Amino acid sequence: MKKCFLTLLLATACCFAKGQVTPDVLSDKHALVRLSTSERYLLLPVEEKAEWAHVKVLRENYPVRTLNVRLAIDKVDYYVPLEVKANCSTLLDIHFNGDRRATGALKGLACWKEMRYAGTFDTENRERLRPSYHHTPLYGWMNDPNGMFYKDGVCHLFYQWNPYGSQWENMTWGHSTSTDLVRWTAQPTAIEADGLGTIFSGSCVVDHNNTAGFGAGAVVAFYTSAGESQTQSMAYSTDGGRTFTKYGANPVITSNVPDFRDPKVFWHEETQRWMMVLAVGQEMQIYSSAVF
Repeated sequence: MKKCFLTLLLATACCFAKGQVTPDVLSDKHALVRLSTSERYLLLPVEEKAEWAHVKVLRENYPVRTLNVRLAIDKVDYYVPLEVKANCSTLLDIHFNGDRRATGALKGLACWKEMRYAGTFDTENRERLRPSYHHTPLYGWMNDPNGMFYKDGVCHLFYQWNPYGSQWENMTWGHSTSTDLVRWTAQPTAIEADGLGTIFSGSCVVDHNNTAGFGAGAVVAFYTSAGESQTQSMAYSTDGGRTFTKYGANPVITSNVPDFRDPKVFWHEETQRWMMVLAVGQEMQIYSSAVF
């Protein structure tokens, strides 16, 4: 599936003028880039064969996001958008993998010449092989569906998503909606990585009776936080699933088993309790709660 996104992303690059991005190279693997723009996006140039670069986004010197992206070394295959806050002090702290023999080599990378500021990111479908019936994201890499639910006449589909490349990485929950399960509308990113880890698979429920205290009809999402260990976390939405707030006391369930993930939650009418089924090592475990 990844190849079908490249034509769109490469074509997007032609629509924008180059920005003035100058790296401060600190070593043969470490550089800082200070952003100064009134635009919404920084377009990051990607080269599929390059090693991953680890990018920490700092705003007013506080980390707000981390991502891994194959920043272009020799040539640009396509671009991905990094949303930035206009007129705010933003610093990219970039650590490169792979062998860079000297700081001079790092200064000559293609990514510095090709990074671009842009007010918009063109996602018009120009791809001959993109499916017209099945759901696909506007750009990036997609994996399994998560947290599907139906509420107020709208079907919500969340999915494992890498917004910064065409391969598995940077797991977040993308979000699309539909009223007929055929035509899909892309929505803003639903749940992003945090200090507990990236966002692995999970499920959503509609809490009609306010058992969790977030309000009757709140949508509650359960997902695996994949950091050094795998733990279970929760987020809730009071606007029908359009935006989510992470629960302040995450993680809600922990374990010493390495493979501990993919919560499936449902209401069990006979016992009047919520049930969660978890993959734990080579078995499934069941948890229950009257109030989440």
